[in-house]
Amino acid sequence: MEKKTAEGKGIIAFVTTDKNRYLGGDPLALLAKDDEELTALTNAMARAFMADVLKLQTGDCVVIKK
Repeated sequence: MEKKTAEGKGIIAFVTTDKNRYLGGDPLALLAKDDEELTALTNAMARAFMADVLKLQTGDCVVIKK
């Protein structure tokens, strides 16, 4: 499920609250019902995978392996 780059980093998941930006695919793409759920999902994944969370200007989040 994890996409790795040459440096060993990779995108674990993309999380959004906008169903128009929820396209599925690889890596994992999740549709959260609101900002609170988006934050809870991304923080839980970041802790579980010891990853970072990048919040985009759109409000969407990307969980990135360190």
